[in-house]
Amino acid sequence: MRKACIILAGALGMYPAFAQEIPHETYELSNGLRVILAPDRAVPKVVVDVWYDVGSYDDPDGRSGFAHLFEHLMFKGTSRVKEGQFDAFMEQAGGWNNATTSDERTNYFDVAPSSALDLLLWLEADRMTSLDVTQSKLDVEREVVRNERRQNYEDRPYGQVWIALSKALYPSSNRLSRNGIGDHEQLMASSLEDVRSFYETYYGPNNAVLTVAGDFDSEELKPRIEELFGRLPTRPIPERVGPNITGKPAKHQVDLEDDVTLPMLMFVWHGPRAYAAGDAERDVLAHLLAGSDGGRLSKRLLIDEQLVQDVSVFQYSNRWDSQFFVSVMANPDADLGAVERIVMEEIAALAAERTPQAGELKRAVANIEMDLLYGVESSMGRAEALQRYQMYAGDSSYMDEDIARYRALSPEVLTSEAAKLTPESCVRLRVLPKGAE
Repeated sequence: MRKACIILAGALGMYPAFAQEIPHETYELSNGLRVILAPDRAVPKVVVDVWYDVGSYDDPDGRSGFAHLFEHLMFKGTSRVKEGQFDAFMEQAGGWNNATTSDERTNYFDVAPSSALDLLLWLEADRMTSLDVTQSKLDVEREVVRNERRQNYEDRPYGQVWIALSKALYPSSNRLSRNGIGDHEQLMASSLEDVRSFYETYYGPNNAVLTVAGDFDSEELKPRIEELFGRLPTRPIPERVGPNITGKPAKHQVDLEDDVTLPMLMFVWHGPRAYAAGDAERDVLAHLLAGSDGGRLSKRLLIDEQLVQDVSVFQYSNRWDSQFFVSVMANPDADLGAVERIVMEEIAALAAERTPQAGELKRAVANIEMDLLYGVESSMGRAEALQRYQMYAGDSSYMDEDIARYRALSPEVLTSEAAKLTPESCVRLRVLPKGAE
């Protein structure tokens, strides 16, 4: 058992000193379930957040979208909780729930008054090993997911970008090239046997992290967690072999047509995984380029040249890889060649004639720190932060190190990282109005 608290402490000098704590405790049950407890008695509310170490990357061959489909099925009832009762029980207690799927994990989270904590834990423990999936449930949820694909990707303006982008970033031999929403044909091919096998393989206590945050007493809660989760059987989790990441895109240029008015340009580079060297640097570079209206790229494209209506730059980091995004929504009559040239010029300038300055760096780091602090104000934010650090950094107490890695950056380090963002190493993706030249 290990007790810890996250402490944010600044060094004297370039950054002011301050401290912020999120007390929490971590321990592991005998069946392998990892538990994180983060009590906060200020508000009578609790969050139960379960992360399973399985995601779209683990979809069976020929079954893209399977992990996401399965996320839906986890709400369809167990041998004790009949279909529809999971939500009904929680809503009657004043709570709500949801779930998300990514390449590397699936999370299920419940939020309710603290008086409902025992119910939330019982429901999560029950569906961890007692899910009841029938053919009729599979048929219904498969159509729900296919409609979700139509609504969010096929029929939504610019939605097809995300399907095309994964195929451009990774070769077809890499599982990350498969979009998590799945293909219609492969979703239809999923059988009841496939679903049950997936559940028996990945959904168990030894492949999960349970985080409870909010209004509770840890010493009173531990026996209840042991009673509900400690007897659950383990699963024979297969060894997970990560993808082969080359850092090179499979395609350099992708052009799409859509029923849109404004052209969109997106430039995407591979990058280091979450919390690895170079990851924080790219966060800061994103802020320098478009963290505010005064960001270098925002100012030039939006204000000086007035070529675009929106500029967004961000670093998206995950377990095995990251992507550095520059997304631009251009004016209808904008010279897209000029827009691309300016994007590349401003990135190149960070590595050459207009390198980052100490004042720019300090402002960017301050903004990132405040975003992190705002993100952990709520019980939900704290639970997700602890889960994220546990999975991606291997340590739920990583937040102080997270802050420290930004504060340790120098303009010279940012210059070196910016030099890696070359025109030759990115995916250029354009969405053009139908009929446009």
